[in-house]
Amino acid sequence: MKWVLVVALLLAVPALADWRWEGREDVRAAMAEARRARAEARRELAQARREMRHEMCSAHREWHSEFRHAQVDWAREMRQAREEVRQEMRQVREDLRQAFR
Repeated sequence: MKWVLVVALLLAVPALADWRWEGREDVRAAMAEARRARAEARRELAQARREMRHEMCSAHREWHSEFRHAQVDWAREMRQAREEVRQEMRQVREDLRQAFR
């Protein structure tokens, strides 16, 4: 009886070893696929970050340009307003001089 058990174990061990080896190959293949998928996800994330930074920089440049134009326009309008006030004040002084002569 012992000999039958020993022979059965000797025949079963290679089959079990082969089964475990095939399982390892499947696991290795799954792990490799997971690494490839993770690398692809990282590349896509990096690309999305680059695009986001590019859009943010573009929007900031546009905002800065518009803000600068608004500053220039405001300064020009203020200069014109000051000049108009000066001219009005000259006219008022001139009118007052002529009125009291």
